[in-house]
Amino acid sequence: MYIPYDKLPRIGTEALTIPFVGAIIERLGDSGEKEIIVQTRSKESDPKFSGTLEIPGGKFRAGESIYQTVRREVLEESGLEITLVGGEDETLHTSSHDMSSDIFHPFCVTQSPEGPFVGFIFRCTATGTPASETNETKGCHWIKVSELKTVIETNPGRIYTPFLGALSLYIASEFK
Repeated sequence: MYIPYDKLPRIGTEALTIPFVGAIIERLGDSGEKEIIVQTRSKESDPKFSGTLEIPGGKFRAGESIYQTVRREVLEESGLEITLVGGEDETLHTSSHDMSSDIFHPFCVTQSPEGPFVGFIFRCTATGTPASETNETKGCHWIKVSELKTVIETNPGRIYTPFLGALSLYIASEFK
């Protein structure tokens, strides 16, 4: 989603980049092949990308940890409940001077400088049944990783651009 420069969040006069998360939710399908959740983006505020395939994700709320954001966004957009966020068990918590800091390892980090967004993408597992439609998405469903590979190779424009690089990296890691 493009945000005009004058609409960006600011501290003083300095425009800021907006962080977001994405969840590559994996399972082993009935056929024995790995599948992930995808959904069709459906936002009136973002007509350029409405209709593209995306993974669940979204922006942080003030005070949320990165893992709380992943869980909330996945539940809101897909109806699924996260059972595992890859790397969460390796988080390093530090603190001093009445402040804390968490060191975490996402699957990858992606940047859309024209947006301007920086995304932290995690591999996850979840339980539940995918929601057919929410106020931001529709058609949430499991797709075989091999089918997603074909979509990315033959029609990359079908994928929501901020997630295209992360999904391409994921596909490459699955088909080494």
